[in-house]
Amino acid sequence: MTEESVKRSASTWSEPSEASELPPFARLLLVMARLRLDADHLALVRSLAARDDLDWGAFLDAAARHKLLPLVGRHVHTYRLDRAVEGTKGFPYPWVFTTGHVGNRQRNQALHDEFGLVFRELADAGVPYAVRKGFSLAEDVYHDISVRRISDLDLLVDRADAPAARDVLTRMGYVQGNLAADGDRIEPFKRETQLFWRLNLSNQLPYLKPGNRPDVPEYNVDLCHDIFQRKSGRSAGAAELLRRRVPAVLCGTDTWVAAPVDALLDLCSHLHKEATSLRFIEDSVDLQISKFLDVGLFAARLTGAEWGDFTDCTKQYDATEIAYYALHHTDVLYPGAIPAEVLDGLRPEDTGYLDQYGTLDGQTARWSLPFLERLFDSRRGRDSAQSNVPHA
Repeated sequence: MTEESVKRSASTWSEPSEASELPPFARLLLVMARLRLDADHLALVRSLAARDDLDWGAFLDAAARHKLLPLVGRHVHTYRLDRAVEGTKGFPYPWVFTTGHVGNRQRNQALHDEFGLVFRELADAGVPYAVRKGFSLAEDVYHDISVRRISDLDLLVDRADAPAARDVLTRMGYVQGNLAADGDRIEPFKRETQLFWRLNLSNQLPYLKPGNRPDVPEYNVDLCHDIFQRKSGRSAGAAELLRRRVPAVLCGTDTWVAAPVDALLDLCSHLHKEATSLRFIEDSVDLQISKFLDVGLFAARLTGAEWGDFTDCTKQYDATEIAYYALHHTDVLYPGAIPAEVLDGLRPEDTGYLDQYGTLDGQTARWSLPFLERLFDSRRGRDSAQSNVPHA
C-alpha cells in the first residue's frame, strides 16, 4: 500500500467496543492514537476534551507513558485543538503538547545525524546488519520522525560479526555500560552482568556514548542476534534474517532493513516479550499503545501474498502464539487493523494465555483486569502480586 492509502486506512480504524466504559482521559488518548483524525474522530476528540470530568493530569501522564505525547502534540497543532470551536473548550496548556512534539523532532534529528554516521562506519567496515524498529518505522511507516519517540538504535547483527561491530562502535566512542551520574562518561558493566547477558539473552549489552545534550543524555546502540529470547525456546537468528534483508534509505544514508514479513514478526516478538515480562510490568511500560500502533501501521502495508508468507513464517518458527498475541491485541485497540482471515488462521485452540504474564521469568500468573482496563492502570506494576492470581 502507498503511504497515503496506509494513512487513510489507519484513520478510519474504529474505537474498541468497550471504549465508552473507559475514563474520559483514556478514551481521548485512544482516539488520538492514530496518524490522522477523520471528521468523526475529530468531533469525538473535541467532545471528550470539553468534558468537565476529564482529568488532564491523567491524560498527560498516559500520553507520556504510552510514548504518544509527540503525536498528540502534532494533532493539537494540525487540528487547532487549542482553540474553542462551536462552544467547546480547547485543550488547556497547549504548549505542553506542541512543545513535546517539537522537542521530539529536535531530539530525533540529533539521533538521525548520529545513527547515520554509525550506518556508514559499519558499511565501511563490511559489517552486515539490518535496522530494527526506530528509524525504520519513523521514516518508512510514520513518514515523520517527529511523532515517534525513539530511544535507541536497534541493529540485527550476526553473533559472528559482533566483534567487528564492537570495534566500529568503540572507535566512535561507544562503551558497553551505563551513563554515570555526572552525565559525562559511561561506566562499564560489571563482569558478572556481561556474563549473564552473554549466556541468557539474545542481545549484546547496550553500547552508550554521552550525548551532552538535555534532550539526548546518551546515544544508545543495541546489537541483537535473534528476534526471539533464548528462554522462549525459539530462534530466528540474524544470519538467516540478514540473507533476506532489503535496502532502504534511513538517516540520510543507504542502509538495510529486515524483509517485511520478518520485520512484522520482529515487532510482534518485541511487543509480546515486553508485555509479558515482569521487569517491564514492574516499570509499568509493558503495555504501551505506541507499540500496538507500530504493529497496526506496519500491518497495513502488507499485501495478501505477504500475509500468507507471514502465516507460514510464524509456523516455521513455532511463533504462532507470539504473533497472535500481538495481532489480537492490536485489533482490540484498532478494530479492523488486522485482516480477519489472518487472525482466524493464526488463532490457537487455547487462547487463555492472552491474559498470562511472567512465563519466561518462571513465574506464570494471570491478570484479573481486562486488557483495556489494565492498559491505563498505572498501578499494575506495583499491584500485580496482590491483584493477580498465580496460574497453575
